[in-house]
Amino acid sequence: MTRTSCCSVSDRGRNCFRLVVLCLAGVGLGAWTGCSETSLTVSHVDPEPFTVYQQLARLEVTSDRLFHVIAAQSDVVGYSRLLEAQSGLSTPLTFTQTDRIEQSFVHSLKVMLVDLAPTNFWEDHLAEYYGTKLPGADAQALLAGYDDESLSPSPRLQDLRESFVRDRLPELLPLVRARSQIYQIPSQSMEPTLLPGDHVIVHQVAYQASEPQQGDVVVYRYPDENGKRFLHRVIGLPGDQIAIRDQVVYVNGEALSEPYTRHSDRSSTAGHVRDHLPPITVPLETYFLMGDNREESLDSRFLGPISKEHLLGRVLFIYWSVDPDRHDPRWERLNQLVR
Repeated sequence: MTRTSCCSVSDRGRNCFRLVVLCLAGVGLGAWTGCSETSLTVSHVDPEPFTVYQQLARLEVTSDRLFHVIAAQSDVVGYSRLLEAQSGLSTPLTFTQTDRIEQSFVHSLKVMLVDLAPTNFWEDHLAEYYGTKLPGADAQALLAGYDDESLSPSPRLQDLRESFVRDRLPELLPLVRARSQIYQIPSQSMEPTLLPGDHVIVHQVAYQASEPQQGDVVVYRYPDENGKRFLHRVIGLPGDQIAIRDQVVYVNGEALSEPYTRHSDRSSTAGHVRDHLPPITVPLETYFLMGDNREESLDSRFLGPISKEHLLGRVLFIYWSVDPDRHDPRWERLNQLVR
């Protein structure tokens, strides 16, 4: 049975560099519920200049140049040391290994700060900030010459990016970070997809504007289990008919292709819901969930369908992994999408 452990709450850092590190340092840290969720309002600017600033801001975000400044000014060494200390590694990290952690850190940071941010979040705040720092004519000139940025970076733009990170990032970071959560996998119920010791990033608001899809790996809270968190895969959607015969799952009468599953023993006798489930229809607003390690998972076969209101988010990818027995990093699992 998978009971994903929720990391404890971290404190807000003393400056933006520390904030960026704590944003991702999730082994034992977790969501930033201790951070104040400051609501920033974009101030009014005249429509025409705002168009120029918005275009410039969009290029800054889509080109990743703003993100590169955030990543470059983050304390990657501190992040690596934190992972090393909290993971209880059997041997100290080498320089090469620290470099691999840096790559994973940058990838994960981009997912959490950019990919999971609300639509136009960074563009809007960056445009507002640039509007307070640049005359319209200067913004237009920077916009016109933006194609040359890769060959000859503009010192003016670089200074603006760095001042934005210094002045605004501490206020904006908690708002974006609150959309994701970090979990450590403690059990075998999702093997081989997820192993004990994997650390994953979960998109907490994935299902606020969309519906879960078959195959999604989700975190949820089961109401009759003292609020404990579980992690399983979506097998059946509302209205689907689910049946299991000799360990084969049927959805609406068709056998489900499941290359991700593991079976540790043969099918049991007929009548055992683990391997033989009579046809049931998934009620509205609920989902039929199962672990990939079918003989080691307490899931909807036993607990029944799970209401959407108890879903806590979708698991995106693995950013860190440590073998809990040998206390060695599983380098091959870093930056693996969860499918």
